Amino acid sequence: MGLFGNKSPEELEAELAKLKAFEALTPEEKVKKMEEAQKAAQEAFNKLTPEEQERAKAEAERMMRESEQERNALLQEAQKFGLKVPKFCPYCGTENKGGNFCPSCGAPYKTN
Repeated sequence: MGLFGNKSPEELEAELAKLKAFEALTPEEKVKKMEEAQKAAQEAFNKLTPEEQERAKAEAERMMRESEQERNALLQEAQKFGLKVPKFCPYCGTENKGGNFCPSCGAPYKTN
């Protein structure tokens, strides 16, 4: 699966619109949206059978491993071209483990 999965141009446009809307939110509004999403995800998870929960956990762990591998590969590629990504978020101090946005506060990392 590629960077964009198997999404149609229309689906990608819809995703982009959502991202732009999220980007326009204040930090407080972003935190509230994230909390709402986490609550909804936990409620949906709690409705699963124990077997479904185990499968969901295993799938989430697999996806996280793949995502980490992809992030590391992208970071290595960026470094080949001389792009420097900060080791810690300049806004909240959270360690950067290979992405373009802080996993804690969502701030974009500036590359130079």
